[in-house]
Parts: sequence; C-alpha cells; structure tokens
Amino acid sequence: NNGNHIQIARTDTRKMSSSFASLLPEAFRRPSNVDWCEANYVYSPWIAEAWNTASSVPMTGVAFLGLYHARQALLWESRWFWAWMMLAVVGVGSALFHATLLHVFQAADELPMLYCNLVFVYLMVEEKAVPKKWRAGGETNENAVLRTSRRAWLVPLLVSVGLSQTFMYFAYPSVYEVFMGSYVTVIAWLIWRSIKLAWYSDDSTLLQKTLVRITLTCYGGASALWVFENAVCGVHGEENGGWAIQVAHLHALWHIGACCGTYHFIQFCAARRGGALGLEVRSGGGENWYSPLFVKHGLVKGKGKHLPKRE
Repeated sequence: NNGNHIQIARTDTRKMSSSFASLLPEAFRRPSNVDWCEANYVYSPWIAEAWNTASSVPMTGVAFLGLYHARQALLWESRWFWAWMMLAVVGVGSALFHATLLHVFQAADELPMLYCNLVFVYLMVEEKAVPKKWRAGGETNENAVLRTSRRAWLVPLLVSVGLSQTFMYFAYPSVYEVFMGSYVTVIAWLIWRSIKLAWYSDDSTLLQKTLVRITLTCYGGASALWVFENAVCGVHGEENGGWAIQVAHLHALWHIGACCGTYHFIQFCAARRGGALGLEVRSGGGENWYSPLFVKHGLVKGKGKHLPKRE
C-alpha cells in the first residue's frame, strides 16, 4: 500500500510539474487586454508600439540618474534605493509591454506601478521617522523634527495592500478597471498629501513648492492627454481613434510627463526628509533640460553632529 501511495504521489507531482511547465508558454502567448491607439508593427515586425516603447526607456535612465544624485547628495537611506529602483522597473516593464502587447508584460508594467505608489506612501508617512542608523548609534541633531518610526506596522500594511492588489489583478485579469481603481486611489492620496505639505504645513519651503508645481504640471498635463486619448480611442483597439489620434502619440507623451512628474515628486520627498532631519536643504541642477533639478542635503545646521553617510 505504501508503494502504491508513493507511486500515486510521484504521478501527481509529475502532472503538477507538467501543468506548471505549460503555464509559461501559455503566458507568453496570451495577448494583453488593452491595445493603445498607436498603430501596431508599423516600424518593425518585432515591436508592436514603437513610440510607446521608445518613450518608456527614458524612465529607467532617469531612475538611475536620480539614484546617482541620491547617493551623492542626500543623507543615504535605503528608502531612496527602493524609490528609484521601482521607477526603473516600471520603465523596463512598460517598454516590454508596449513592444509585445502580451499580458505577462502588461503585468510587468502595471504591477510595478502599484508597488511604486506604495513606496511613495512610505516616503510620505515616514518622512519624520528617526533614521535606523541614528537609533543604533545614538546620533542626534538638535534641529531635527522627528518622531518614532511607524515602520513596525506600516511596512506589513503596505505589503498586505500590495499582495491584495496583486491578487485582485490576477483574479480579474480581463478587467482593466481593477488596475486603474487601485492606481488612481493611491495617486489621489499622494497628490492631496503633497499639496497639503507644500502649501499648508509650517515647515514648507519655496523649493518644496517648486518641486510640487513641476510634479503637478508634468503629471497632470500628461494625465489629461492620457484621459483624452482613452476617451477618443479607448483601450481595446488601435483602430478606434483614426489616423489623427494615432499620429499624435499621446500615450508616449503620457510616459514622458509621468516620468517627469515622478522624478520631481521623489525630489520633493527628499526635500521634506532633509528638513525633518534638520539638514540644510539646497537644490542643484536645473540649468537646462538635460540637467534636471535635484535636492542636496547639506551639513547639519547649528551644533548638531555630522551625520553618517550610509544606512
């Protein structure tokens, strides 16, 4: 009897392995449930939406530029790694999605967008948390305005939200509105919170207002183009908008504006964090389009100690 049970278990295992193995090629055959207005395979038989693909690539470059400035100019914390790397992942996923219009790469685009927003929620909620290295080494700064970290419950909460979003995404794979509902809800909170902090908080600065203005201009303008394109063309076929909407490449412009807005939003969070830590917050760059504005954390004001460079 034991031998029979073992044989049955091995058979079931082989069937399960075969079933899982069949999922991979199936995933790479299944088309996405959206197809944007850009005409497909016009410039290359290997790239479905050339303009949308090309406009996704700069996100990754911008993310690595932001990460470089964070390492060089900010009091380094792991939060900056996660913020910039998630933006880089969004850029890669978006390029793969628009190049292939496969559902597996649609997920590689849209799920990182949801996770990226959760990282941004962490940046805003934890902007006044005591840095981990300060707690371990007893460092302090008399100008800092800090409070006890909420990480103990905030991180599990955000992970739970991310898992729930992932479950809903795959439970209703044909319903694009499930993704949009999750995305827009968090974006609305981030915008509300940014405006509140930049214009209605006691520790707001001119630099913070400038960064939020750029964020809202880039992201808001890009979102308006995206909404207009969807209203005219829809999200389920390239032929619905006619040639005029196809050659306008509004979705590509959405990519550029969203990238610009996200970059300056993270810089805004860096300015807020520097102020909470009691550092001198200055700006760099901004002289031209290829040298965008970025935030610098200077020496501690007053009599505070010099701060550790790495967390």
